[in-house]
Amino acid sequence: MRESPVRHMSGGAEGAARRLWSHTPVGSSRSNHQPGDAQYFADLRAYRYGYETPFIPRFFDFPRMKDRTVLEIGVGNGIDAVEMARHGAIYTGIDITVRHIELTRQNFAVSGLAPSRILCGDLLQTDVGGPFDFIYSFGVLHHVGPEADYLSRARRLLAPGGRLLIGLYSKYSFFNAYLLATWGLRAGRGVTLDDWRSHCAELSPLRDPVTIRIRSRREVQSLLRDCGFAVKRYGKRGFVQAYIPVLGRWLSPDGVTLNACGAALGWYHLFECSAAQAPDGGTER
Repeated sequence: MRESPVRHMSGGAEGAARRLWSHTPVGSSRSNHQPGDAQYFADLRAYRYGYETPFIPRFFDFPRMKDRTVLEIGVGNGIDAVEMARHGAIYTGIDITVRHIELTRQNFAVSGLAPSRILCGDLLQTDVGGPFDFIYSFGVLHHVGPEADYLSRARRLLAPGGRLLIGLYSKYSFFNAYLLATWGLRAGRGVTLDDWRSHCAELSPLRDPVTIRIRSRREVQSLLRDCGFAVKRYGKRGFVQAYIPVLGRWLSPDGVTLNACGAALGWYHLFECSAAQAPDGGTER
């Protein structure tokens, strides 16, 4: 649940994204504290890694980023950024929302970490440096306009032997089924499916949706292949306690049962990719 780059979104969707995340930073509803306070970041971290997406640090293996260059596309409140930096990553982040840039810098400060390179801008228009050993983007690329342009740009920024690490929304998931079912009750009231999905998944106001794409594993793999990537590892996660009435509260958020449910009906596709090999044995450009 992040932003989309400026130039390549439709005017309405881009404006909606800026309005939404400038006024209500992503995930800010998870805390009752003022955005930017130390407890605010602690609350968001606890919710992210303790309930909603506890699989992130393990699946993407943040410890291996020690002394490696990392680019994050879409920084949000900097929760993952700080976690990667704590593991010794040489971190660069980019986001189009000024508020997210400010909060991520504050998160680094209250965490006692040295300031990192955090840029405000469109990845297609901004010099981010590079190449990078890891390019990471969780919950972002399903919000951008022409995804192929951004993935191709990421491919060019990837160092030899580097890895692209991404998380995207899954079409065949419990949450998407819930979105479809609940939208069916509102379809006659002039609420479109895209509007309803954005409202539920991103907390956008009705009739002011942000761009959102929900796709199958095969669709995402085809897109990655077309952009010069080879999938090295895949997982599916994102099934929370609240999806199971009564008994769910007693299950571990990162335990066997919910992870098994997530592997079948999770909200997130998780991909680790390398540059695809060209026929001559080199890497495709």
